[in-house]
Amino acid sequence: MAAIEMASPPACVLQAAADYSVPARALLALKLALLPGETSSAAELASAPIPVNASWQRHLARTTGLHADVVKTDLCWSARVAAYVLRYEINQAGGDFWSGVGRYPSSTPPGVPAPRDAVAHLVDAASQRHGLDAQLINAVIQVESQFAPDAVSPKGARGLMQLMPATAVRYGVSTTAELFAPATNIDVGTQHLRGLWQLFGGDLELTLAAYNAGVGAVTKHGMRIPPYAETQNYVRSVLALHGPTFARRVYDASLRF
Repeated sequence: MAAIEMASPPACVLQAAADYSVPARALLALKLALLPGETSSAAELASAPIPVNASWQRHLARTTGLHADVVKTDLCWSARVAAYVLRYEINQAGGDFWSGVGRYPSSTPPGVPAPRDAVAHLVDAASQRHGLDAQLINAVIQVESQFAPDAVSPKGARGLMQLMPATAVRYGVSTTAELFAPATNIDVGTQHLRGLWQLFGGDLELTLAAYNAGVGAVTKHGMRIPPYAETQNYVRSVLALHGPTFARRVYDASLRF
């Protein structure tokens, strides 16, 4: 991906950053970290809006009348909203800048219940039992099912963490009712994710690729993320939501311009 030209960012980006007391460099780094990998030219990057999640788009459309399409297509409006959301999350994190950055992709507007709240206690328990970051578990659930406990994929994966019945059986879960039960689904999904993490020596990208495409697909392609668009997008999407990893991606992106 090409670097963004930092010497002359649009005036509206600088103004948005100044109005909400966030670095303009941070807004541009957010863009680099969140845009799809196929956005490659400097010209495309310079004009592309800064991604803002759908929860904030809906909230602003309801409370201010700012249409979601404007935020998704207009660089200046997206910069203003992104600066506002980033400042909000930095404040929520007690002024910790990098914690605020890590919270940005999955930020929830004030007064809007987060879907994850209903299962937060189950995620925390699974996190402690199996030694995985709760933010990672939440990110996987968000991408897999958007926190819908009754989700079923076209391939037959079920529940919050979209487990295949054959996978669940390996962990002692053999009935549909058990597989759809949030507590069981999250526990088994986290246990499976932890097993993959250990198998791949703590390599998070390969862990996520194997969770999506299977261990065989990763090993078949030389211990790399398989060249499947679905799997590559899946890994990118989970990492974009995973707080500490995302903050690191933003930091790395900030070094590119």
